[in-house]
Amino acid sequence: MKKIDSNKFKSLIIKAFELLNEKRDVVDSLNVFPVPDGDTGTNMTMTMKSGVEKVKQTESDSCYDIAKALSQGTLMGARGNSGVILSQLCRGMSKALKGKDIIDANVIKDIFATANKTAYRAVMKPTEGTILTVSRLMAEEAESSFEDNIDIDKYLYKIIGAGHKALLDTPNLLPVLKEAKVVDSGGQGLMFLLEGALKALNGEISIETDLSEIEIEDLPSKDFNVDLTISVDEDKKDDLIEKINQSSTSLTEDFDNGILKLSFDCDDIKDLMDIAIDFGQVLSMNVENTNPEVLNDIKLNKKPSKKYGFIAVSRGDGYDKVFESLNVDKIISGGQTMNPSTEDIYKAIEKVDSENVIIFPNNKNIIMSAKQACDLSDRTCRVVETRSIPESFSALLSFDEDESLDENMENFNDAIEDVRVLEVTIAVRDTNVNNVEIKKDEFIGIVDNKIVTSKNTIERTAKETLKNAVDEDTSLITIYYGEDVEDKDAKKLQKYAQKKFKDSDVELIYGGQPLYYYTITLE
Repeated sequence: MKKIDSNKFKSLIIKAFELLNEKRDVVDSLNVFPVPDGDTGTNMTMTMKSGVEKVKQTESDSCYDIAKALSQGTLMGARGNSGVILSQLCRGMSKALKGKDIIDANVIKDIFATANKTAYRAVMKPTEGTILTVSRLMAEEAESSFEDNIDIDKYLYKIIGAGHKALLDTPNLLPVLKEAKVVDSGGQGLMFLLEGALKALNGEISIETDLSEIEIEDLPSKDFNVDLTISVDEDKKDDLIEKINQSSTSLTEDFDNGILKLSFDCDDIKDLMDIAIDFGQVLSMNVENTNPEVLNDIKLNKKPSKKYGFIAVSRGDGYDKVFESLNVDKIISGGQTMNPSTEDIYKAIEKVDSENVIIFPNNKNIIMSAKQACDLSDRTCRVVETRSIPESFSALLSFDEDESLDENMENFNDAIEDVRVLEVTIAVRDTNVNNVEIKKDEFIGIVDNKIVTSKNTIERTAKETLKNAVDEDTSLITIYYGEDVEDKDAKKLQKYAQKKFKDSDVELIYGGQPLYYYTITLE
């Protein structure tokens, strides 16, 4: 095979997604820590799913248009660090295909080179032994093995072979992988994608995957003069137009290349911004001849109601209540195993009525998605790189409304540095990490992201973890207990800590978090 047309290209993408979806649990299981929150496979699958939804809506005969749709879908659907990097690889592929209707071997060489370069640039501190290494070595193989008139399938076999070799070598580049006896999960996910594409190239028929449609809210009745410009999927524009037409007059429309322009008269515009964001990306909105009393409640075309607004990612009803008490504007459900997408965070940003928007991702695997969402928004937006929910509590308590954004960011970062985080969870496999022998279904204690102990009961593990971390500088111990811990057991641990560490105050708070029996902070 010398060339790939648009139909074949689309089938490669869909088959790639299908194999990754089939193998997502395998990728999830490659977590370095033997904890029940491995989510790389899930994040990459959900990211790719958003891209495939866009691809299936594309009727163009151009490979570039298909790649552009994939890039747009994965960008907004990116979940977790692996999903963000995957979206950047897709973005690089789109760049390489600009203006191209078909793909030949020379284009494939450009795709691997540009995708790799784009992904590396998106990561502030690239780490070798990861998906980036696998991508880089495949790009190098694409360059070195290229020949004029080479068959595409033969060429891709060589490139993907280099990827497999690079993947198997990742434990030699990252000691934590070698210690855990696993390869890099992101690199494995990438290889499953490419293997799926290769299967489609060799003639295996792709099974149509059922991609659930995004639910669209009912549009409330309205009566203002509105001009709305929105980037919307072609298959959703008719739904949007129909809903507006049911409760408006004088509706005119113009749709071109994914951009829908609407003009209409309506009765009530309070929820229009939220509804529009749910359909797509609002590019502009003008409201004229409005009722001032109603317009006062609208977040459009008016000065924000306050200087600072906060968004926090949470995963527990107890945590949610703490965030509410700290006046957080938007709480996004997420965390381990269910990272919010770039689009989820972007929508939250657009709904916060403030001059400055500050995001607390509360998970190292959500930081990149949060930053990508900020880049997509025209709002003044900052990300505080919190890696746990309790860190954001300490940061929020240091907030001073009278100080500048930069001063508050400095305060937040200082507060985070003063917090140590301890966690107790269950092991999902036998392993040895940091010279700690771990058995499946026993409990493990983690201090500052390092496993320090493993015991056969939650109580013993929690006590041993505390003993490993509390020192003479610890003045406050805060115990957040999860949804699977009884109140009496949590109070028992609190009493132990009060008696054992008499120089420290000990607080007990219900977090309601899944998977982690206890999350404990030391300050």
